[in-house]
Amino acid sequence: MKNISYLFLAVLFAFASCDKEDETPAQMNVEITFENTLNGNPLELNQENFTLPSGEPFMVKKFKYYISNVVLTDTESATQYIENDSYHLLGQDFNSVIDLGMIPSANYDQITFSIGVDEVANSRTDQTGDLDPNNDMAWNWNSGYKFVVLEGEFTHQSTQERTGLIFHIGTNSNYATVTLPLSGVMAGKASSIALETAIDELFSNPNILAPSNMASTTVMGGPVADQIGQNYAEGFIKAN
Repeated sequence: MKNISYLFLAVLFAFASCDKEDETPAQMNVEITFENTLNGNPLELNQENFTLPSGEPFMVKKFKYYISNVVLTDTESATQYIENDSYHLLGQDFNSVIDLGMIPSANYDQITFSIGVDEVANSRTDQTGDLDPNNDMAWNWNSGYKFVVLEGEFTHQSTQERTGLIFHIGTNSNYATVTLPLSGVMAGKASSIALETAIDELFSNPNILAPSNMASTTVMGGPVADQIGQNYAEGFIKAN
């Protein structure tokens, strides 16, 4: 009888151990990485290695942008993770990672985020962290923030002269929300979500922009700024 009792206990212990091993952790670590690219190649500052859709050689000197209000969704179970205080300043030569830390486990297959700063946060600049005005992303002539900053030089089509190009795009009307599909983010597994920020998309899709034909190569508002805002809502950031 003792041998049977020991055998019974051993079987129970084995099943209990299997249950513990198969149990999905309640939380998982997730980060989001952004690769800044030009025409599919990693962005290099101060390098004239890209030609705009209009045929003009272009060099990037500065590139920064805001990502805000990150939400991950498991569409099958309708589980959502909504990041609190979700404002991230990203760009070239500094932070390009959003570390969400430990979040509830789920098979997240969709990510939603916004390019820019929402109307509530955009109404005041007395803030800290990535929204600190000292980050040089707050207007000094207007209220609110610049959502996307791109500065560089292009070769003018007619004069062949090097000409400066400045895009400082903001205002609530250019706040754009994007939803992308995800794969490989599995419940209980640490995951890195890879996204690509395609700078060339700022000049195309749906609006093709030729700097040589612009009334001004410094864009901080008006119809051209709105066209750029439409462009970054339509493929500027995509799943890698």
